[in-house]
Amino acid sequence: MNGIRTLPLERLVRMKLNSYRLKERVHLPDMIDVGLVDESWIIRFPDPPGERLRSLIENPDQ
Repeated sequence: MNGIRTLPLERLVRMKLNSYRLKERVHLPDMIDVGLVDESWIIRFPDPPGERLRSLIENPDQ
């Protein structure tokens, strides 16, 4: 694809949950809002990343 490399969405979400810097805590709710990630994703990640995702889904204004 013309030298453009992309990550599978699950891998990108995992990286953001592991890093969990401020910008990730902004990007992840955006992914949730547009329907790319939902509560069914929580079981894909062990804690603490899974719990971080649960918190973002349950408390979107946090």
